[in-house]
Amino acid sequence: MHTTDFTKRLKIFTADDLPAAVFDEPVTVEIYAKNITWEIEELNGNLLLRGEECHFPNLTKISGSLSVDAANCSLPSLKTVEENFTLHCPAHLDQLKTVRGFFKCIIDFDFKSLETVGGSISLKKSNVTARNKRLVETRIVIPVKEQYDVKFLPQEGIFNIDIFGSDIIIPHNEIRGKINVYGKNVSFPYLEFLQGQISIECRDRNGHHFTHDFPVLKMITGHLKLDNTKVSFPELQEIKGNIQLGTGCYADFPLLENSGSISVNYNSGTRFPMLKNVDGNLQNQGETCHFISLEKVKGTYKTYNTIAPRLQEAGNLEMHTSIEFEHLKRINGKLTNAFRVNFKSLEYVNYYGDEKQNGSKLPALKEINFYLYQKEEHFEHLAKNIYFKVNDRMYLSKDKLIISGMPFNYVVHHQNYSIRKLVAILKLRHSSFQNFITREYERQWPQFDTPFFTKILERIEKLWNAVETLRLEELFESNDRNLRLFCFNYVGVGNLMNYLNAEKINEEEIDLHYNEYDHNGNKTQINKTNRYELYKIENRKLGINTWREADKYSYAVKCWCPSTKKEHWLWVEQQYSGNALIAIASTFRIHENIIPYIRCLKRQGDLLICELEKEVIPRGFPRALTVQEYFNLLEVET
Repeated sequence: MHTTDFTKRLKIFTADDLPAAVFDEPVTVEIYAKNITWEIEELNGNLLLRGEECHFPNLTKISGSLSVDAANCSLPSLKTVEENFTLHCPAHLDQLKTVRGFFKCIIDFDFKSLETVGGSISLKKSNVTARNKRLVETRIVIPVKEQYDVKFLPQEGIFNIDIFGSDIIIPHNEIRGKINVYGKNVSFPYLEFLQGQISIECRDRNGHHFTHDFPVLKMITGHLKLDNTKVSFPELQEIKGNIQLGTGCYADFPLLENSGSISVNYNSGTRFPMLKNVDGNLQNQGETCHFISLEKVKGTYKTYNTIAPRLQEAGNLEMHTSIEFEHLKRINGKLTNAFRVNFKSLEYVNYYGDEKQNGSKLPALKEINFYLYQKEEHFEHLAKNIYFKVNDRMYLSKDKLIISGMPFNYVVHHQNYSIRKLVAILKLRHSSFQNFITREYERQWPQFDTPFFTKILERIEKLWNAVETLRLEELFESNDRNLRLFCFNYVGVGNLMNYLNAEKINEEEIDLHYNEYDHNGNKTQINKTNRYELYKIENRKLGINTWREADKYSYAVKCWCPSTKKEHWLWVEQQYSGNALIAIASTFRIHENIIPYIRCLKRQGDLLICELEKEVIPRGFPRALTVQEYFNLLEVET
């Protein structure tokens, strides 16, 4: 977007400074006076309003730019701004229809008549409407193919630009916008500040046998992206954004001290001799880079192909080589893949324990914030928060239950529940604390040999009689799917089916010949009639969302213990829901090559004992027994 260079400037401090006639030559008028009236009808130039309550009752057109930087100015007749428009304060602009240049408004405002904006729109998160429709930010990209095109760039440096030509010189001191460079030997000899992203890409098949020039650029507020190109930034000291080097790049940052994330791809090289702080991640897959001044990486630091002898602090430290850090004191995230590393000075780690550190030494370690107990480490006395992984989906601390299958460093921020809630869930299955210890803890839980876990067990025991069993209503009202699935393991199939009014879809009886044994082992054959019932329940009632109509239901078979007459329920898959006998037979699975050698089956609830005629090595795939196979082989059931 072309803007005129107004070399003549007129500053107005009182009403007496106002010119009596219109200007033949373009001029920039800066008004600092307050509460003045100027009867001008057209202005051949720019108008900058720095004084409050200025009034322009007859002004209809400004051939240059307008910037309203003071409150309560009135331009009731203004219809056209030929170049750029900026509104920083409330003003009377009811007739403004056309802005041919760039449009910037940083306040909430309603432009009642605005119809046309020729350039980019910048709103700074403000709520701006034009003719009752909300404006949205836009940026027009200006292509530069020849040096001649440069003179049409806005002088104030607010633009997006695609540079396709070679040997182009951009004369701006500051640029606020996005720069894409595709040509060769592009120079920014006076550019000191860039607010926006800059992307430099070489499209020459012969590679980057040229350089781009940024001799005085000191600061970039935005991202820097390079691809197959070579460039140097001799004066650049800070990038408030990320640096990304694609393949085939070389970049030199001799004075850069602060940057955002740094990512260097294959076949690329870079130099950062003065870099101290990385406000993001650091990853280098290119040539080995010596970060000889680097002290802090806020995000994840991957050590591959890097040397940072002065590093003192990192977010996550992901080791790829067995290098040592003489000065590293803090890891604010997690430490991974540390193989036989001596962290001589490391004092603090935020997450520790999810990855075994394979012989690494931490002689100076003073504190761990979140520690996943490892029997071999003995760091529990340094930990502020100790967690124990009971199984793949259950973590415990002294006062928290977390149900999640995520890695440890993510788990600690998941939804958690109190130990009281855990006790309420355990009581769904266990009639007493001792029953829990003998039937679940001793059989299924890891045995953590530490007093810190003993205290958790003691707390469970103390709460056992004081906590009520979890109500099923509470379970189904929960929005936490992980909690619901966890509780299903304790509720019992029968309780769920009865509570949700499952529908009985089949009932079968079968006459069986059982063997019974007395105390002396003498066998007696008896005849019994077993009854089995098959039920179905809609998955939506269980909180399970399914898309296919075929997956709409879950199924369970009910049977009765021959000795106690108590009912038992077992889940069965949909393909075995033809009738109740097929369902109960499907609960026994065994490798297909073993089936011909089964002499008999003996069942006690969920426990099935298979007695073979001879030893057989399992091969092939397990399958369910047919009804005939199952009941012909079943000899004992209790």
